[in-house]
Amino acid sequence: MNDSAGNHPTRFLADLTQAMRSTAEAARLSTIEQCRLDAQAYAEQVNARTKEESEQFRKSADADVATIREQSKARMELIRQETERRISRRRELLDRDLEEFNAAIGVEVESVQHRVEAFQSEVAEFFERLLQGGADPTVFATMASQIPDPPSFDELDPNTLASDLRARRQQAEQEARATASGTSPAAASTGETKEALPDHWWLDSPAKLATRAHSEGPQ
Repeated sequence: MNDSAGNHPTRFLADLTQAMRSTAEAARLSTIEQCRLDAQAYAEQVNARTKEESEQFRKSADADVATIREQSKARMELIRQETERRISRRRELLDRDLEEFNAAIGVEVESVQHRVEAFQSEVAEFFERLLQGGADPTVFATMASQIPDPPSFDELDPNTLASDLRARRQQAEQEARATASGTSPAAASTGETKEALPDHWWLDSPAKLATRAHSEGPQ
């Protein structure tokens, strides 16, 4: 009886300890499982939110792409209009250059004709004096040696003529712009006045043209 009474608390404590361990293990497993479930639910929530935000990113990107395309179309149209305007302007300049060039050629031909007529008149006067000089051969020979030389005609350089025409035209345009803007011709010649369309537009690079189109914006 004494031995049985002595072993009872020990057995009780062992059973209690085993029950506590079982309870602790069950609590551990339950805690881990709950944590796993919470993590899974959070991951599903994150995935759902990520999908929504990804869709928003795509929509925003699509809207930006559409805007970029519209802006590009507008700028391309602006460049096309600018190109057509400059082509038209260049053709106008060509017509004017040809007109001025032909006029200069006409002036040059007229000048040559005047020189020929003047030489003819000079020769006619010379021979009239020669024939009236008398019959003395010595006097006649002396006077004949003084016959006028014909005028010399140098070969015409079309490039020089065109350059002179262009220089005179540019000078006239600078003076006109200076008069219109109230600035001096020297200031106009240094580019202090803004020209809407340069005559020599073909010197503009594509980058400069694109910059002009970007700064002006779509019209």
